[in-house]
Amino acid sequence: MNLVRCIAETRNLVGESPVWNADRQQLYWTDINGMSVSRLDIPSGRIDRWQFDAPVSALALTSTSGWLLVAAGLLLLLWKVETDEKVLFSQVEDPELGNRLNEGAADPDGNFWVGTMRNNVAADGSGIDVDWDHPNSRSGALYRVAPDGAVIRHASGLAIPNTMIWSPDSRTMYTGDSIDNVLHAYDYRNGSISRPRVFTQGFDRGVPDGSAMDEDGFVWNCRYFGNCLVRFDPTGKVDRVVEMPVRDITSCAFGGEDLRTLFVTTASVSSGRDEPLAGAVFAFDPGVRGIPENLFRIG
Repeated sequence: MNLVRCIAETRNLVGESPVWNADRQQLYWTDINGMSVSRLDIPSGRIDRWQFDAPVSALALTSTSGWLLVAAGLLLLLWKVETDEKVLFSQVEDPELGNRLNEGAADPDGNFWVGTMRNNVAADGSGIDVDWDHPNSRSGALYRVAPDGAVIRHASGLAIPNTMIWSPDSRTMYTGDSIDNVLHAYDYRNGSISRPRVFTQGFDRGVPDGSAMDEDGFVWNCRYFGNCLVRFDPTGKVDRVVEMPVRDITSCAFGGEDLRTLFVTTASVSSGRDEPLAGAVFAFDPGVRGIPENLFRIG
């Protein structure tokens, strides 16, 4: 396994949701508090950045080339990258609930799964303090958004929903809650989930944020506050811990040649003063391949 290397000194406030476009050898990711999307073109090394009007928390490639699905505020937008055209696709929740979208990902059947959480981002991108011990902070939910725009709620009472990935055989979906330090597994079939159970809980370095799935069915989970990624085997046991050069590790995605590179986003919003590389994007060779990105199917 190669050493962890910095590939983009971007100083994201809260870098998130890396997505790999294999056809163009490009990596996209968001900055939630920076309300933006960035793209690294691997062949040229060029980085482009686009600004949005709300916290951008998640991305998905779509079945139409050149268009991405973007989670911004409480809206899902279809975004044509080259012209910066944005088309409203769906509003997931009523704004009166006081939430915003957080983690999201396309499933093997072309739906988009997304979680909501108590909004902790002000209009200027600064943070809003949330008392996560208060019952009102558990206002989040887990939704499935279909290609025709239908929104179905599958779980409620969540604090900070994170991680939405599927096993290589598409039979299991994994998701979690950062505040509870837990990842759950669900049986998955035809866009529906059932039989929830604890996959892993209580790992003592940081809290779970975003994850990626490798071809062997192991979960690579980023640990916010934890300075590391941890690889869990299919039974939920720790297989490996990868040390990172900054504290707040947010999400990861497989990409590069033959999906053998793991790209990792980080945050600087709370540790940037002490860490020059906080908010940067990193990469390393984990010694195992990932699985291809799922596409949101435009109806």
